[in-house]
Amino acid sequence: MKRLFILGTSGLAREMAFLFDAVPQTEWELSGFIAADASEVGRDLGRARVVGDDAWLIGTSVECGLIIGVGLPAARERIAVRYLSQGSRFEFPTLIHPSAVLDTRLVELGRGNLITAGCVFTCDIVVGSFNLFNLQTTVGHDARIADFCVFNPSVNISGGVHVGDTVLVGTGSQILENRVVGPRATVGAGAVVTKDVEAGVTVVGVPARPLGSG
Repeated sequence: MKRLFILGTSGLAREMAFLFDAVPQTEWELSGFIAADASEVGRDLGRARVVGDDAWLIGTSVECGLIIGVGLPAARERIAVRYLSQGSRFEFPTLIHPSAVLDTRLVELGRGNLITAGCVFTCDIVVGSFNLFNLQTTVGHDARIADFCVFNPSVNISGGVHVGDTVLVGTGSQILENRVVGPRATVGAGAVVTKDVEAGVTVVGVPARPLGSG
């Protein structure tokens, strides 16, 4: 079994340990959490302890797997870029909870994706890398998801939707059919996206409008 670490120490990082434990493992063994700050080393997070910080792990020669246990898209991107710059030392497995409905013959997945309990993916879907699909998110036919996106619980992504890099989609929101959400946009919790969302824009409400537009 190869060693695997979870990057982060938040509640989400602990939830990623829960996801890891739910997925039958023949390759990986959880070796602990990695903190951003060395002052957290030794902290007991229940499933495992904080065994080091980012500087320590990067400074060693260890080869291992990593799960990004951070819930902000831009932070996920920064973390991934830092570790990817080390070459092939670090692997980023994709984890799919056993209760998720997903046929890998019909869904193309990049690396480092985290798909939690109750998620449903239908058909002809392309997903990039380092995305987090939190509890009971649904993704419809012909959707295209880029990299470093976070979909909070109970998001509904309709058929033909395109989501750019580093997008945050809030809990209980809906993106209607064939809409485009540009890179680094944010969709607020409970919003219903009926029109395309431009890059970097935050939309809220039903129907969703740019924040501050009234």
